[in-house]
Amino acid sequence: MNKLPILKKILFLLLFFQISLLFSQDLIIKDHDYWSYYDKGGLENDWVELADFSNWKSGKSPLGYGDDKIITKLDFGGNKQRKHITKYFKKILNFDNNYIAYEFKIQRDDGAVVYVNGKEVFRDNMPNSTISNSTFALSTIKSKQEHLFKQHFFDSSIFKKGKNIISVSIHQSYRTSSDCIFSLELIGHNNPDILSFVLENKDIKNQELESKIKDLNAKFEYEKIVLQKQSLESTNYNLKVMVSLISLLFIMALIGYYFILENVKKNNLEKNEEMALIEAKNTKKDKEMITLSTNLLYHKQYFKEIKADLKGIKTDDKSATRAIINQIDYVLEGDEDWTILKEHFNAVYDNFYDTLIAKHPTITETELRHCMFIKLHLHTKEIAKILLIDPRSVQTARYRIKKKMNLSEEEDLRDYLLNLVE
Repeated sequence: MNKLPILKKILFLLLFFQISLLFSQDLIIKDHDYWSYYDKGGLENDWVELADFSNWKSGKSPLGYGDDKIITKLDFGGNKQRKHITKYFKKILNFDNNYIAYEFKIQRDDGAVVYVNGKEVFRDNMPNSTISNSTFALSTIKSKQEHLFKQHFFDSSIFKKGKNIISVSIHQSYRTSSDCIFSLELIGHNNPDILSFVLENKDIKNQELESKIKDLNAKFEYEKIVLQKQSLESTNYNLKVMVSLISLLFIMALIGYYFILENVKKNNLEKNEEMALIEAKNTKKDKEMITLSTNLLYHKQYFKEIKADLKGIKTDDKSATRAIINQIDYVLEGDEDWTILKEHFNAVYDNFYDTLIAKHPTITETELRHCMFIKLHLHTKEIAKILLIDPRSVQTARYRIKKKMNLSEEEDLRDYLLNLVE
């Protein structure tokens, strides 16, 4: 899978985000935002400086009455012939004031005065005289213009960093007015061309101003795309070099890992072969010891037969036969040969003795020896000869062993013992 296009897209998005932070416009207050409002009559002029208005009502804009676009309905006073002239609105803004220009867009019916942090910043359709709670708007807004937003531009000095309070008073043109409406949008700009244009053309008509602003924004967006493209192209070479370098390092790492893995495999194989060789040698020695021990047992049984024959010989020189018998008894004394045979047998056949005793704890030492000889594939006569007993006794011993092991008549004792630990 080619990862280069994905990396390009990620880089493009990051670049776009950074550029957007530097050059953008943001809607700080939007239509349908909540405002605190007072609609119970006129307030004194110091209402603008009021910082705590938590006891005011709150509603979503547009606010007013007598219009189907209204979201929050205001109280006009109950007397249609003497409606309240003025409605009051406040909103707190907490932000870093990191824009170079601000655009107010106000919807008012009929007139409006806007304050920021207690200071008037602009008035719309209002007389130039001192504003009070009884000041009427200059004219009645026609129905076609009631839903239009009027634009007003300011530089960044209008706000301070941190908490700011926007206050607005909406004034009717006469007491019996049938409708009232208010909404406000605040846009933060970081396009320097907009600020320059506004400052140079303060007296331009609102409609023409809006058209010019759109043209400037379109130009700015085009220049932003060109800048993004140039920045992306300038990073392509570095990106390709970086991807190539990463790919090279990755390939080198894979090659190194392969050689290390092969070396480890080789070492493990050599160690395993060495261990197998040692184990084979040990097994061979153990088997040789089993053979020697078995032969020794054969010889002991042979000595027992000679001893029996000597006792049956009638001779006047009994001291000679007694001396031979004593030498035979010396050879036959002790079970060291059985112990040695048992140790080597366990080594070759995976603890055969211990496993057999664990599974059948009632089995005797003599029966264990029978099982060992069966495991060595010795026939009945060979076992009888080693143990110096009758072959029928070997058969009887096998029967007792099968009974102790709870084997059925159909089960073969030899097969059972051969598969016990293998």
